[in-house]
Amino acid sequence: MATRKEEERNEKIIRGLMKLPPNRKCINCNSLGPQYVCTNFWTFVCMTCSGIHREFTHRVKSVSMAKFTSQEVDSLQNAGNQRAREIYLKNWDFQRQRLPDSSNVDKIREFIRHVYVDRRYAATKSSDKPPRDMQAIYSCIFICLCTAIFFKLIFA
Repeated sequence: MATRKEEERNEKIIRGLMKLPPNRKCINCNSLGPQYVCTNFWTFVCMTCSGIHREFTHRVKSVSMAKFTSQEVDSLQNAGNQRAREIYLKNWDFQRQRLPDSSNVDKIREFIRHVYVDRRYAATKSSDKPPRDMQAIYSCIFICLCTAIFFKLIFA
């Protein structure tokens, strides 16, 4: 568990990241002042888009209500809306195509499906992937090792 000082440091970093020009608007609908982070893609999103991301079982955290681990903060520092645009909207023509309006939930849902689920506009290089949450990876490895040890003890 993070110390109070570490939590404050993480919050300060996230608040700073929110002030960067690419992160001042929701990546999906351009609403000002997004207050959520979609940790699947390490993007800043508005309340409307956060709900739609959750419909697709994407993990979303509130900047003001949730605690972020140091690993999550590191991932967010290495990503953010600009990096996500380079990956997921690489082939999106911003001159000819407009992001959905924040008031049109159906268009936002369709956009999120096309961009993040279908990856219709994504870059094709395997190096264009968002940073992973290392804590989640370590947890999975730990569970697998514990399971293997358990079965070895039971069936040995």
